[in-house]
Amino acid sequence: MADAKGKTTPIKLLYDTWADDEQRIEAGTVLDLPISIAKDLIAAGKAERADPLPGDDA
Repeated sequence: MADAKGKTTPIKLLYDTWADDEQRIEAGTVLDLPISIAKDLIAAGKAERADPLPGDDA
């Protein structure tokens, strides 16, 4: 799902969703997606950020 040319960010799905190939991706799954898609899912309330806060890199 990730675009190899663009920047990506990890998100955690809050709801089940379906990939382009019609396969279900379960809620709770962490995906690395292009930032534009991640922003759309977060704005729609379907995902949340899954990246660590500064200082939590351990």
